[in-house]
Amino acid sequence: MALQYRYLGWFGVMSVVWSLIGFILVMGLIVTIHEWGHYQVARWFNIKVLKFSIGFGKPIYSRKGSETEFVIAQIPLGGYVKFADEREGTVLQEDLPRAFNRQSVYKRFAVVAAGPLINLLFAWLVFAVMYMVGTSGMKPIISGFTANSPLEEVSQNYQDQFTSYQAWSIAQVNSQNVYSWQMVHQQILQALAKGDDAIDFRLDSLDDSLSINLQKVSLNSIDINEPKQDWLQLLGFKPAKPIIPAVLGEVLLDGPAQKAGLLTGDKILSIQQKPIHSWQDFVKVVQAHPNQSIQLQFERNGAIFSEVVSLASAELASGDIVGKMGVGVLVEKETLAPYTVKIQYGFIDAFSHAYQRSVDLFVMSVAMLKRMVLGEVSTTNLSGPLSIAQFSGQAVQSGLVAFLSLLGLLSLSIGILNLLPIPVLDGGHLVYYLIEMIKGSPVSEQIMAVGQTIGLVLLLGLTFLALFNDVIRISHG
Repeated sequence: MALQYRYLGWFGVMSVVWSLIGFILVMGLIVTIHEWGHYQVARWFNIKVLKFSIGFGKPIYSRKGSETEFVIAQIPLGGYVKFADEREGTVLQEDLPRAFNRQSVYKRFAVVAAGPLINLLFAWLVFAVMYMVGTSGMKPIISGFTANSPLEEVSQNYQDQFTSYQAWSIAQVNSQNVYSWQMVHQQILQALAKGDDAIDFRLDSLDDSLSINLQKVSLNSIDINEPKQDWLQLLGFKPAKPIIPAVLGEVLLDGPAQKAGLLTGDKILSIQQKPIHSWQDFVKVVQAHPNQSIQLQFERNGAIFSEVVSLASAELASGDIVGKMGVGVLVEKETLAPYTVKIQYGFIDAFSHAYQRSVDLFVMSVAMLKRMVLGEVSTTNLSGPLSIAQFSGQAVQSGLVAFLSLLGLLSLSIGILNLLPIPVLDGGHLVYYLIEMIKGSPVSEQIMAVGQTIGLVLLLGLTFLALFNDVIRISHG
């Protein structure tokens, strides 16, 4: 057991290390892009920039340019651009025409708006690169619907058509083309975020000879505040699964399988003298025998062996206790080929689809924020820096596409966050400038001071709430 604890401890340390690396890399890029937006527009208007800082706190790197100090600081939770401004310090006489506070309200508005807008544009660019590289997924192929489900109820009028074909492909969700289960899930999430009660699906037979439209499929069985729910299962989808041979892949250190001498590449032939024809059969039998010993027959290098394996147990999200052997599956690419898809576009189409994805995510995020404010959606959906670090570490390890997907999503989120009309955020300053444009004079310093205090309290409250959610989410797996 000591070996197992050491192994898990090392795994935990490496997970934290990857999370830190991912967080610094992702947030460093996003913050740099955001502050560069402020900096570049200010330079276009000949506004003097005193400091360009990535991070807060004590500098760990500093370089002095012709007039701007470029800094990387210790705390990678944001950044700032400091302008020459008479409200914040003494400005040399020759620099007064270049002071930020002496610029027209339209120039100040453009400088402040540039940060969040460049984040939105950067997200578009990142998604375009992601689509040019190509994203892989599982085709949304179904073999039918579960009984008494929303989909089964809606499909009653098409029983003759469904019995004519063994499998169908989901072609559209709410009139949007989908090519993978991930895209299906995204469309369902968008519908839930908008508060829709129902959703439409178009199914195509695998030979494309027949299409069926299932309209007004109820979403009432899904709770957007329950992230552990299997939305596809609740709607009634029965995904078609490839027949995967019961060949062992990863064998966990000090798990039941390793203790019994099983190795990667072993093919399971029978359990308790009952033939095993697929990995699905293997999983069902193992899960049905928690904390029990089973007689297992397997093939290795053409020879047949027999071993008794003492299974462990695990608790599912549903609360059920199932058997556990501590092994993964070895899947050949040829087995999954008919069920997988790579979504890849050329240059122009990539930017077109990236734009649509950015718009969809923007609309969905704003809808979720609105519903949170109205109390229609739980604030437990908010994620903070710990979750971002965890997701970043996983994305860095998962490859370029996963990293680009997260980078684009977070850049879009930072852009939206900074556009919120909260004082201390860019959006709050933009509101002040809009008022100034309308009334012809700046908002009084007293109102701005009160607004800064309120904004700081709101921002700190949101931050602590997000951190609390992170701790709860991570501690509960």
